Amino acid sequence: MSTTARHTGIFALALSFALLSGCFKNHEVAAPMPDMKTPGEIMRANCGTCHGNVGEGGWSWVDPIWPAPALVGYPSAALGAHVRNGHAPMMPAIPVQEISDEELTALALYIEGLPGSAEPDPAFDHLVLVTDEDPWFSPMQLTIAPGDTVRFRNVGKTYHPVVDLQDLLAGGDGACSGNIGPNGTWDYTFMTEGDFTFLCGMHPYMRGEIHVNRPFTAPTYTPAPPMALPSVPGVGEVWVNCQFQDWPGRTQDGVVQVIDASTFTVTNTIPVGNNPHNLWFSAANQQALVTNWFDATVSLIDGATKTEVGTYVAGAAPAHVTSDFTGTRWFVSMEGSNYVQLMTQDPFGSWPVGGLLVVAPRAWSSGYGPHGVWYGQDRLVTSNSMDNTFSIYDVSSTTWPFPMPELARLPAGLLPLGASCNAQATYGAAGNGLGASVSIYDLTNKIRIRDIPVSGGAVQVPFSPDGTKIFAANGSKCTIIDVARAANPFNWPNPADAIDATIATGRGAHGVAFGAKAGGGLYAYVSHKFENYVSVIDVSTQQRVGDIPLVTSTTGKLSLAGVTDTGGNGIAVRPNPSPWQ
Repeated sequence: MSTTARHTGIFALALSFALLSGCFKNHEVAAPMPDMKTPGEIMRANCGTCHGNVGEGGWSWVDPIWPAPALVGYPSAALGAHVRNGHAPMMPAIPVQEISDEELTALALYIEGLPGSAEPDPAFDHLVLVTDEDPWFSPMQLTIAPGDTVRFRNVGKTYHPVVDLQDLLAGGDGACSGNIGPNGTWDYTFMTEGDFTFLCGMHPYMRGEIHVNRPFTAPTYTPAPPMALPSVPGVGEVWVNCQFQDWPGRTQDGVVQVIDASTFTVTNTIPVGNNPHNLWFSAANQQALVTNWFDATVSLIDGATKTEVGTYVAGAAPAHVTSDFTGTRWFVSMEGSNYVQLMTQDPFGSWPVGGLLVVAPRAWSSGYGPHGVWYGQDRLVTSNSMDNTFSIYDVSSTTWPFPMPELARLPAGLLPLGASCNAQATYGAAGNGLGASVSIYDLTNKIRIRDIPVSGGAVQVPFSPDGTKIFAANGSKCTIIDVARAANPFNWPNPADAIDATIATGRGAHGVAFGAKAGGGLYAYVSHKFENYVSVIDVSTQQRVGDIPLVTSTTGKLSLAGVTDTGGNGIAVRPNPSPWQ
């Protein structure tokens, strides 16, 4: 994918988030930012975060037990392969979308000439911190004078690329910082008056504003009230990753809330990790593996005691997790790199509760920025958010040291986030976060069948347990797609005919999970980034039948994108009603 296409997509996603919250403002068009970054800029933003800004050496921020060697005088001819391929998990791969071939050539010569070639650290007038905690940009809004230089410093624990939306409106390539690693910096001098909005290109609800010779108005929001509880109880537990939630005594956001579906009340709140984004249960629902998206780790929670067993290094920005349902393998997508990581309880295949989680020593190549990941019948699928593709893998064997082969990499819509497939691995789907569509795939013939249009950006798109429907969380809705009609090639002139229903839920609809309903039938539970409740949809009637309030430890938390008291992202049901378990 071209740089223009990627960043234009990021702008469209930001626009969809802004329209969702009603806070988007018209911006005055300003001059485009330069596209080409100097070697010193790349060093300060990316390489120097581990290897030092003058190549003196340091430690990996992904896995601090690994030293990052000194780069002073490193031969330029040998550097390219290390940058492009990385060294999992401690060094993420950096593709051409982040550092172009021209920039990489200049960077390699710059590093070979260190320390003498080192660019001096430039002066700056204002400091904006990019953090792991909402509202993420600090200060979130800033007024400066023309000619002032703003330094963006990433004080988080994973990549936070800063993207300027104003450049996109001016017709530029969406010039940005690239992947700023922890303690990395990026400077920009604002010469033109106007209003500029920035966002994190990897976590696009993270937004801030720079106003050059302009005042600003702080955002205001009122959380939407939930509906009454459903009249018919559910079965089991609903686990929700409240990714943005504060917790007393903790410096990092993130709480897993456990809902008793028989009473629709929260029974447990488990502070865990750093922005816990997605989760999946082991066989027999003994444990839950949680991805810490703003970090490089995953957390293991005991399903019975609701306590954290441990936290383990996985790789850069672990986004989603799924399993093979036998309880011996978990698959974790590494959005900050180009692979999916296999994780297991121990190298010999046993499954003791609370045992040591071990990262398998081999991952395998994927599209750039795999976000969503799903398993079915010895197949694995990923949505690769940073290069707009959808990958299919053969996971029939995970014998070390052989990687799992990628069978196909197919086109998707703009910024695909969710990925799923049915139990038989005959059909798959990708939720296109800024393409306002769901891509449907024939996994047997390895083709993209069509895109089904939906309103708002689609995120998670799981198949119902019987495989007949796809429930897409999109914008402030849940869209139900009939799989047979969506997969029928003769339905192509009117792909929207595959939609059964579009159900209003709440702002920032993100995740969907299925759970049993008392007396028979299923519920679909929908989480939201910008609401403090979970919506409940009756699968058989395709109606929203109520909401479940979440517990808020602080209230009135705001970002430019909306209310962030809880920030529900990943959601799962224990026990999982899937036919595979």
